[in-house]
Amino acid sequence: MTMRNLLAFILPIILMSGCLSSAEVAIDEPIYESETVQEINDNQSYQYWNIVPMGMGNESQIVLNGSGQLNFTLELTAFFHEPLFWEQGAVNYSLIHENETIWSVELNQSIENYNFTMENMSGNITVQIQSNGSDDQTDNKPGDFYIAKAVFTLKR
Repeated sequence: MTMRNLLAFILPIILMSGCLSSAEVAIDEPIYESETVQEINDNQSYQYWNIVPMGMGNESQIVLNGSGQLNFTLELTAFFHEPLFWEQGAVNYSLIHENETIWSVELNQSIENYNFTMENMSGNITVQIQSNGSDDQTDNKPGDFYIAKAVFTLKR
């Protein structure tokens, strides 16, 4: 074997020796995912069939089993006429915790989606819905109505 052949054999081994070294292996730390402790669906709706304005109220309790991060999602649909002789109706959706309103929204004609997170929540949450409306007999549209689809997810 000549020096040239020997060099042609040894040179690739020397160049590749860096590829064979023991490199540090990255260890992926497990990503902490919070555990869902409780999921509550609270669906409410009402449609007005009366000719003159009327009010309607509803209150429900969301009982949380423990404490943690509370994710709240709401799809609120509202349709209230604009009558000739009185004010347009509306729906007001409120969340109350420890006798304090922590979130509230009022709609009279739209579909809206809301989503937010509350940290360190425990105890009960009161869902309070107040609305007023009527059924306008001068058009062919349905009576005033609202549909509230809420999901409360408690995570630790």
